Amino acid sequence: MPDFTSIEKQYILELNRGSYKAFDALYTLYSRRLYAFALKMTKSHLDAKEIVQDTFVRLWLNRENVLPEDSFQSYLFTIARNTILNKMRTLINMPVFVDYMEYMNEHHLSADNTSEGMEMDEFRKKLEQAKETLPETQKNVFELSKELGLSHTEVAKQLNLSEQTVRNQLSLALKTLRKKLAENAVLFTIFFL
Repeated sequence: MPDFTSIEKQYILELNRGSYKAFDALYTLYSRRLYAFALKMTKSHLDAKEIVQDTFVRLWLNRENVLPEDSFQSYLFTIARNTILNKMRTLINMPVFVDYMEYMNEHHLSADNTSEGMEMDEFRKKLEQAKETLPETQKNVFELSKELGLSHTEVAKQLNLSEQTVRNQLSLALKTLRKKLAENAVLFTIFFL
């Protein structure tokens, strides 16, 4: 009897070739675990369902790039984690949130209530300043990969670079930014690692 890993690898090979049946089998195997993970992170059933859907849509769109020898579970959960982080970034940058923070600042509401918002504003300013010190390629790779959520393959195509160059440039950018934003390490980790 074949073990689970070999069955999963077979599904991935079939998925690479565009098999919807293999995609459906992988969905059945992983959707509940992914949902539990997303629910734990978002505390919202609706958001968790949406994240599971988005994760599997990205999987389907990138099906030809999934490597059977890599950990599929890690790959899938990384997509979900990035989807969650992108959703959080979007919420933080939404006009409603920005308007709320402006309202809090205008009305000089207690520092305790606004400290998180001020910390976020300070982090954004420092991040923008730190990004300006990066070489252009590193800055572009960082923005496309970490801020816009593009895959290494998509970044490579857009910037006309090899995927390995994208990985190297992103690694260098993250190392530089991590040093420059050391006092905001928690926010940097939440948003970009």
